[in-house]
Amino acid sequence: MDNRKTFMATLAALMAQVIFGLSFMSTKLALDFASPLTVIADRYIVAFFGLTAVMFISRKTVRFGKNLWKLVVMSLFQPVLYFVFESYGISMTTSAFSSIMISLIPVVSMLCGTFALREVPSPMQYVFMTLSVLGVVIMALAGKSDGTVTTLGIILLFGAVISSVIFNISSRKISKEFTAFERTYAMTVIGLIVFLSISVVENIENPIAVVSSFMSPRFCGAVIYLGFVSSVVAFLLLNYANTHLPVAKTTVFSNITTVVSVIAGVVFLNEKFSVAAAISTVMIIIGVCGVQMLDTKNIVKLKK
Repeated sequence: MDNRKTFMATLAALMAQVIFGLSFMSTKLALDFASPLTVIADRYIVAFFGLTAVMFISRKTVRFGKNLWKLVVMSLFQPVLYFVFESYGISMTTSAFSSIMISLIPVVSMLCGTFALREVPSPMQYVFMTLSVLGVVIMALAGKSDGTVTTLGIILLFGAVISSVIFNISSRKISKEFTAFERTYAMTVIGLIVFLSISVVENIENPIAVVSSFMSPRFCGAVIYLGFVSSVVAFLLLNYANTHLPVAKTTVFSNITTVVSVIAGVVFLNEKFSVAAAISTVMIIIGVCGVQMLDTKNIVKLKK
């Protein structure tokens, strides 16, 4: 791969993670007006119309081919399972904790990469992984003592981590069959179908509740960010990065998500930033960066 493509893919991964970092705050704000599943349904209404408009304006074509099932499987993990776990997990924890929990994605990606991508982490990478996990444990214990983090919330966020890892690996594997736009469009359509259906059932006695929150300017602002910026722009960038970079490389910027989310929670949502949060944040960032910085030099590819 030439240096320009590598640079553009790396920049795309960075920009996507910055957008995701701010999405934690927008999700928290949107949940003040609607249930988690309704927020996601509204998010994908915006995403579908936004991405469809982009498709017509740019005159892009979408060809799914005979291996459509691969796109369906990928989309079941992202957005379906991921956003269910993430939204409910965030509602049962704090913005700071949820962002730090999500920072486990590159660590779990490295472990799963041993089997799915045939890459073996070095001993030092395991050390940095342990440091990152310990940071999450410290934050979890600190939050639980204040009654701000629930056990179910932790479990749900871990489910979000696993879903994200499987999505990244799947997106990378099918990148030669489907373009970044096709992958993103499939995710958007499936997300719309699944979450809109669930939201309608959830609000069966009052169907208008599915879209009534759009009457609030604050909700509209949050959902437009979540739908178009986060679900469309960010995933186009991430799928593009997955096309040109190994999965471990695309997840290197997850620490940026952590930093952005924590700062957003403190500044805009008035959440507390304790000493434990500061220490665990530093531990996780060092751990994640250590794992990823050693990646290209120390990973040994297994022979097929």
